[in-house]
Parts: sequence; C-alpha cells; structure tokens
Amino acid sequence: MAVVFALLAALGYAAASVLQQRAAAEVADEHALKIGLLLRLLKRPLWLAGFAADWVAFAFQAAALATGSLLVVQPLLTTGLLFALPIGARWSGRRLKPRDWAAAILLTTGLAVFLSLGSANGGHDRAPLTEWIPWLLGFGIAAGICVVIAWRGRGTTRALSLALATGVLYGATAALTKSSASLLGNGIVALLTAWEPYALAVVALVGMVLAQSAFQAGNLEASLPTLTVSEPIIAAMIGVGLLDERLHVAHSWEWVIIGVSVIAMVAGVGILAPAKEPVAAVISAPEHGDPQPTVTPTG
Repeated sequence: MAVVFALLAALGYAAASVLQQRAAAEVADEHALKIGLLLRLLKRPLWLAGFAADWVAFAFQAAALATGSLLVVQPLLTTGLLFALPIGARWSGRRLKPRDWAAAILLTTGLAVFLSLGSANGGHDRAPLTEWIPWLLGFGIAAGICVVIAWRGRGTTRALSLALATGVLYGATAALTKSSASLLGNGIVALLTAWEPYALAVVALVGMVLAQSAFQAGNLEASLPTLTVSEPIIAAMIGVGLLDERLHVAHSWEWVIIGVSVIAMVAGVGILAPAKEPVAAVISAPEHGDPQPTVTPTG
C-alpha cells in the first residue's frame, strides 16, 4: 500500500504545484521571501485550491511513510514531475519540447534508480532530539545560504536557489512526518507530548514560504525539478544516517548504475532549468496596496 499511497501523493503534489505557482506568479516581486506573500496568496482562490491539494497529498504521503521507508516512498514522489510540468506549461500557453519530456523522464528515472536500487531494509521511525539537532542545524545553514543567494539574484537564479532551500527543508519534513505518523499510532496524547509534530509545523511553514517564493520567481521548469531532486535526497540522507535505513545492493556493478543515475539527474535538471526567463512578457496584476501593473520584457 505504501507504493499506492506514494503515487497518489505525487499526483496531489503535482496539482498543488501547478495551482500554487500560477497564483504566486501574479504577486508582486517585492513580497518574495516574506510572510506577507502567504497572506496575499491566502486571498486567492486558485492558491487555496492548491493548498487543499497539498494537504490531500500530505495525507497520502503520511500514510505511505507510516507503512514504508523514506528510501522507498520519497523517490516515488518524483513521478509528479511528469504531471506537473506539462500541465503547468499548457496552462501558461507554452508547450514542452521533446527534449523537456526526455529530461523529465531522465530525471525521474535517474532519481528512482539512485534511491531505490536494491531493497530497503531496517531503520527506525524516530530518533532522539539530541541526534536530530546537528542535522537540523546543518539543514538550516544550507537553506540559509540558498536564501542569501536568492536574495541577491533574480529570475532563474532565485527560483533555483529557493527551490534547493525548499527541497532541503521538505526532505526534513518527510522524516519528521514519518516520526509523527508513528506517534499517532500510539494515540493523540503521545503525538501532542512529543517534539516532532511541533518541529514539523515550523519547518513546513518556512518551507512553504520558500516554495511560494520559488514559484513566484519563475515557471515550474525553473524550480520544480530542483525541488523534486533535492527533497528525496535529503530524506534519504536522514533515513540512512539518522534512522538507520539501508539499501541492500547485491552486486558491485550496481554501484556503476548508481553513478550513471547521478549523471542522469544532473543532466535532467540542467536541461529543464531555463537559462533565461521565458520570452513571453510577465504581467503582474495589481493588488490592494501594490504597485500598478507592469509589463516586463523577458527575452
């Protein structure tokens, strides 16, 4: 059932990404990386629909993680790319080129092979807070560096940097979700008296602000591939390094395949991430208190 739940989560996250990016792109750039961005998005029905899809997907992901390992569930979420990118492009009046389709399949396949080669075994649902602290600090520093780079950049640079920061935080939320789901199995009191759900809420909120800012900075091709790759890699690092999950690789030649899959992932992200902003003009609709509409040529 973990596989089924993970695939349903991938569909939900794909729908959420398309809806939220469409809504976030219409908010003035000055609100990026601020909680005010979320406050403005909360007034947009399109974004609220994406938010609802996010919660449905999260419920499926939690169900998948309650019955499966991070090393199995998280790679399956990458299949959402195959739905989100073409839908987002179509909605924006663009068409994905054959190379874009090839890159998306290459990226998804490479990541799935990298994380799922062999059988996952062992592992724990939880780890002590004292063991979590160095990991959380490390993720916070990494995400902070990405935010600084994004703050200094614009367009694709900002989208990529924020997507990477989001992926780092969302990878941590996946592990915290797994721990929280296991606690819920012991009753609501056990869940509410543990630290994991509160850490999950904080990290997820920060990740959401970063994700919406990444969506605001460019099209889905600029942010979603990087986010999709980084999230399961971080989750896998936690699964192996903190929760003691393991991939059983039976033969030495399989490591060669893993190396090839890494190259495939890098190539897929490089092809999908645009080198410049889309040729079409970007028109920002005015909001209460926002500047008047501007048309910015991007080509």
